Amino acid sequence: MPKEKKQLTRFGLEVKIKLIEKGITQRELAGEVGITFSYLSMILYGYRPGLKHMNKIAGILEIDLQKFAA
Repeated sequence: MPKEKKQLTRFGLEVKIKLIEKGITQRELAGEVGITFSYLSMILYGYRPGLKHMNKIAGILEIDLQKFAA
């Protein structure tokens, strides 16, 4: 049975879109936030909540976190 691929969270999808718009790599973002590339990926795919890093990620990429509340 093939392993099901994990989907990006809504926040993860928004981050990916902003990275493309701004020409920033996921590795560069992780460095700016002060976390590893792997940990950032876990946040974007929902394996880790990453709540203490979301504000910094949102600030760097100019993402409004209000649209993810609810």
